[in-house]
Amino acid sequence: MAEDEREQVWSATVDHLRTMIDSGRLPAGSRLPAERALCEQLGISRGSLRQALRVLDSIGYVQVRPGSGTYVRETVDEQPLRNWFSEHEQLVEKLFDLRTAVEPTLAERLALQHTPRVLERLEGTVDEMDRAAADGDMLRVIAADAEFHRVIAGNAGNDDVTDLLRSVLSLVGEERRAALRLPGQIRKAVDEHRAILEAIRRSDAAAARDITRRHLLDAKTYVHDYTARD
Repeated sequence: MAEDEREQVWSATVDHLRTMIDSGRLPAGSRLPAERALCEQLGISRGSLRQALRVLDSIGYVQVRPGSGTYVRETVDEQPLRNWFSEHEQLVEKLFDLRTAVEPTLAERLALQHTPRVLERLEGTVDEMDRAAADGDMLRVIAADAEFHRVIAGNAGNDDVTDLLRSVLSLVGEERRAALRLPGQIRKAVDEHRAILEAIRRSDAAAARDITRRHLLDAKTYVHDYTARD
């Protein structure tokens, strides 16, 4: 199967599982059926299912628990957004701190050793995020945001640091879903992702590092200021 066909399969699987979760057919806290059963039910390969579950995990729809299975997460409602940030302020701050410590270095490394294929994948995620924003599709926005950072983490050439960041990114599904709902954040994130991409494309390691660091610090500051408003 060609790569674009595989992508269509897992993307359709993400949409299908999202519908099952949003409709309550898979309620919050419930365990998803075993991989084999889901593959048979959806008519897809295990590879496509695992990629779809990775996307759903990264955007906070499900949580993969090693040795136990995949479970539907509680979702963040839009209305009490400020309350959610207030209740999880320390966790959000720690996650941003961890990401700020790791991701700028990975972007710097990637600027020095990228391939045309990696650039194509990064550009695809930025374009997808832009289109999703225009369509008002928050799931696609969040998935594209997660994929942009995952592609950088997976291609920066340092397995130990990459593994650490993957562990961190697996914790930020709810933070990402909430943060991108803040006024103006989607447009800002798209523009900053594009700036990071262009720095990597022109092999400007210092700019890739600095823009990534500023991107994360600005998001952290924006979340803090939003939460502190009366």
